[in-house]
Amino acid sequence: MLRQILIIAISISLGTFLIINMASQSEAAGEKYDLRWGTITAGGAWQIIGAAMLEDVKKSNPNITGSCVPSTTTSNVIGVHQGKFAIGFTLSDTLADAWEGKGYFTQFGSLQDIRILAVLYPQATQIVVWADSKIISVDQMKGLKVSPGAKGLSCDLELQRLLNLYGLSYKDVQIQFLSFEDAANQLIDNHIDVFSCTTCPFPFGPVINVNSQRQIRLLSIPDDKIAELTKFRGVEAYTLPSGLYKGVDYPVKGIAVRAVIIARKDMPEDVAYSIVKAIGENFKRYPTVLKAMEYAKLEDIGKNVGFPFHPGAFKYYRERSLVK
Repeated sequence: MLRQILIIAISISLGTFLIINMASQSEAAGEKYDLRWGTITAGGAWQIIGAAMLEDVKKSNPNITGSCVPSTTTSNVIGVHQGKFAIGFTLSDTLADAWEGKGYFTQFGSLQDIRILAVLYPQATQIVVWADSKIISVDQMKGLKVSPGAKGLSCDLELQRLLNLYGLSYKDVQIQFLSFEDAANQLIDNHIDVFSCTTCPFPFGPVINVNSQRQIRLLSIPDDKIAELTKFRGVEAYTLPSGLYKGVDYPVKGIAVRAVIIARKDMPEDVAYSIVKAIGENFKRYPTVLKAMEYAKLEDIGKNVGFPFHPGAFKYYRERSLVK
């Protein structure tokens, strides 16, 4: 008799526990989550596509709120690490430096609490000179006025690496740190000689602007130099297709890095899953928002670029057979 009473009591206790546990899970699933999203300066590619993606995420999950915040490639990584951003865009080579605590991340140490949510489009080499320029190779930049865009961007990092392969450094050129728009205008006005978009989206608005004024030439990087550059984590060989710009009727060899979406490893798994599911289900519409997304493929969204995925993202990609 006593044994029966104990069994009943335990059963009631377990039932009560299950009810409480299910309630707590339900409450957790209904919690609001603010998705403060680090993008790029106003009008930039990440600001445009980030706004579209965030709209889809919020539509698919009413418990997720948030906004896009103008930032930079490096600041997004630091912001996610420090919890200022819940999510952010960056580039695979920037993430490599952050992961290893190198370059601009030296003062922060190795930031290995970052996880990838999604891999997007390649940003590739577009080293721009005028078609009638005598500059036909990178080593001829010596002594000339060159802009890689703003300081601290991937274009800056990869141009330094490229020049080093020729035994050159920024001391050997007249480097001009400018916004991409200003660099384009400076080339148009002949105030600089080379507009080095070493790793940029394509077709790139500032390059289109230059091309609308006069015929341009895009410099290719030799195969042996590409081989050296791709030894760096997060960098891959990439050839721009012929006809990308007016009069550029030839393929352009170079490198590319990938635009990636990142979060901290402690982002709730269900939130990460919800984000990538919303992006995956709306992937076909993004090229109408940002032309560079034409070169992003859904089958590459789970591409291995050398860093771990967030478990919530990996769960979705595994369900869709987008990862092995």
